[in-house]
Amino acid sequence: MRLFLLLLLPLYLSAQTYSELLNLLEQSQSYKSAKELESASESLYQAAWGKNLPSLDATLSAIEFNEVPSMTLNMPPLFSHVTAPVGTRKHLEGALVLSYPLFTGFAISSAIDKAKLEHEQASLKLTNLKRNLAMHVTQLFSTIIAEGKVIDALKSSEIAINQAYKKAKGFYDNGLLAQSELYAIEAKKYDIEAQILQHENQKKQLLNQLSLIVNTKIETLSIDTLQAFEIPNATDAKEIALNEREDLHAMVKAIDVAQSSVDLAKSKNYPTIAMVGVLKHQGNSTALDGDGYTNADKSYVGLSASWNLFNGFSDAHAIDAARASKMSAFFNLEEYKQQVSLEVENTQLEIKTLQARLQSAQLENKASESYTSLTQGRFDNQLISADELSRAIANLASARAKVATLQSELFNQSARLWLECGWSVFEKKAFHQ
Repeated sequence: MRLFLLLLLPLYLSAQTYSELLNLLEQSQSYKSAKELESASESLYQAAWGKNLPSLDATLSAIEFNEVPSMTLNMPPLFSHVTAPVGTRKHLEGALVLSYPLFTGFAISSAIDKAKLEHEQASLKLTNLKRNLAMHVTQLFSTIIAEGKVIDALKSSEIAINQAYKKAKGFYDNGLLAQSELYAIEAKKYDIEAQILQHENQKKQLLNQLSLIVNTKIETLSIDTLQAFEIPNATDAKEIALNEREDLHAMVKAIDVAQSSVDLAKSKNYPTIAMVGVLKHQGNSTALDGDGYTNADKSYVGLSASWNLFNGFSDAHAIDAARASKMSAFFNLEEYKQQVSLEVENTQLEIKTLQARLQSAQLENKASESYTSLTQGRFDNQLISADELSRAIANLASARAKVATLQSELFNQSARLWLECGWSVFEKKAFHQ
């Protein structure tokens, strides 16, 4: 029972921080599926390696002839057409067969190399899947934090608008404010409440998506200020990505796998030589002690060789196909390298844009705070309308939300940049920054 609860525990944890979410990536169902495929590739590698060892088989056969095996002797003039038995109707054979491939045209070694490379490729794909999951989780995490900041900004505006409404109501009750102005500020009050509800529901939806990815129920996240990762220069980032990206390494392995397929196809051009040793006994009973006619022990050792001389050029075509697959994998790799470089470059450009926009938004927010404070004082002294005050409060909420959104996106893009450099590189940054 305790073990069962421990297995279920990860499904009910509430991750609070970004690092905790990253630690939950391996709980993802898609990651678990890929992990099983990696295990399968390892088993296939072990199975291929086993072909390099001797094979031992046991056989037992039992037959009953319709007639007693016999031979006809014809030696005139002494006797003619004399039938003599040479065996029994019941015949049993048992054997232990030990065989070992001495030479297969490098087919076995090529198959082992191919299986090993495919296992390594599966491991790289698993790590790359984790990198892609981290990208998705990072985007959701930053968006959820931004939604929380937007909600906080709206709630702050809600407090301010409620206070303004009370004052406006007092002015209205004393005949100092038109009813239309009271209605305007009341409408803005309900508008802010509707926005809060909208963003709260959006946040819940995003939390549900995040829970689905990490296969863990996520209730809340830390809403501390997001600290963007340090940004490497363009040249360094591209070089790191091209050297460290797991998907690129997997594509390199694909070329090696294709080369192994070429070697495997070429093995058909060579003869195969095998050694066999057989411990064999026969008889007319399960004792296998002979049948009274031939010797019971029929054990032997030997060599067998075979070489296909012509098969309609199918082996040549198989070699050509394997070479074409290798060239295709090579061209795919070269194109993907260019794509990776462009991804890194575009992300860095986006970061620069976000940094400039964030600086502008922070100044706008500062100005909006100052203007709202001024507007509040002027409204208290009946120098401006309630509508102008409500618009100032709403604009302040919008300015704060804009800052929070840009900070969130800057965090997302800076993390994405390191993820585009590879999981191993990002992991060091994420857990040691």
